[in-house]
Amino acid sequence: MDTIATTKSKLLTRWRSDPIWIIGVVVGLLLFLLYVAYDGYSQLLVLIVGPVDGSAPDADLLIAFYVIAQLYTCTIIDFLLMFLLCWLIKPNRYIWKSFLPRRKNAPASTEPEDVLADFYGRRHNRFKMLAWGLLIGFLMNGFAIFCAWLHGDVSFYYDFRVAQIPMFLFGMVSVLIQSSAEELWFRGFLYERLHERCPLWLVALLSGVFFGAMHLINEGVTVLSVIEIALSGIAFLLVRWYCGSIWVAMGVHAAWNFTQGFLFGLPNSGFPSYLSLLHPLASEGTSNLIYDFDFGVEGALPAIIADVAIIAVVLILAAKKGRLKELTMSRAKAMEAAA
Repeated sequence: MDTIATTKSKLLTRWRSDPIWIIGVVVGLLLFLLYVAYDGYSQLLVLIVGPVDGSAPDADLLIAFYVIAQLYTCTIIDFLLMFLLCWLIKPNRYIWKSFLPRRKNAPASTEPEDVLADFYGRRHNRFKMLAWGLLIGFLMNGFAIFCAWLHGDVSFYYDFRVAQIPMFLFGMVSVLIQSSAEELWFRGFLYERLHERCPLWLVALLSGVFFGAMHLINEGVTVLSVIEIALSGIAFLLVRWYCGSIWVAMGVHAAWNFTQGFLFGLPNSGFPSYLSLLHPLASEGTSNLIYDFDFGVEGALPAIIADVAIIAVVLILAAKKGRLKELTMSRAKAMEAAA
C-alpha cells in the first residue's frame, strides 16, 4: 500500500510540474478570457450603463469608459481565475501568497507554501518595488516615444479638461489591473511552475515566446512587434528575478501601457487611445523602423533597444553579484544555492 501511495504521489507531482500542462493551462484560460469572458463582460456593461449615445453631452467620456472597461478592467477576471487555480489546488497556494506582501513582525513559518512564497518574492513585496517598476516602465516607453518624436513621426498637443479627471483616474487604476493580471500569469504562475523543473533561462525564454504569441491576434500586429513583445516579456521576467518581487514587473508593465496610451495617446499594442493627457497631431503615416502608426511604439526598433538595454543591465548587475549561475538552475538548485 505504501508503494502504491508513493507512486501516486510521484505521478501527481509530475503532473503538477509538467511544462506542457502548465503552458496549456495558461493559454487555455487566456483564450477563455479573450473569447468568452470579454464578450460577457461587454454585454454586462451595456445592461448596466446602457448603449452609447454619440449625441449625448460628454459622449466622448462615455465612449472612453466603455473602451477602458472592456480592454482593462475586464482582466480583473484574471485575478479571480488565478485565485481559484491557486486555492483549489493546494500545492499551488504558495503562488498566490507570493504575490502578497508579508506581514510585519510575522512569525517565521516552516510550512512549504510559506517557504516557497518567501522564496518567490513575498518578503520583497513593498511599495518601493512597485515605484521602481513604474519608473523603469516610464523611462523605457518614454525613450521609444522620444525617438519617434525626434524622427518626426509624432508630435503632440495638449487638450485635457477638468471633467476628464475622474475618467483619467479610472484609467490609471484600470491599467494597473490589466498589467498586473498579465504579470500574474506570465511572470507569476507560468514562471513559478516552470521553474520547478526548468532552468531559469528556459523559463524566461518560454515566458517571452508565449507573451509575444498571445498578441498575435491584435490589430496591426507585425513580426517586429511580436519580437518586441517577446523581448519585453523576457525583460520583465529578468527584472522580477533580480529584484525578487513580482511587484517590480507589475509596475514596469503598468507604466509602459499607461505612458503610451494615457499620457501620449498612442496605440497600445494596436488598440487606439480614447483618453489621454496629450494627443498626437498625426495618427496616420508611413510606418518605419522608428514608429509603427498602427501598432504603436511596440512595433518599432527603439522599444526593442529599450528591452535589450534592460536585459543587459540586469545581467551586468547579476554578474557583479555572482548571480548569473542562477539562470542555469531549477527551483530546487536555486533554493539550495540561496540557502
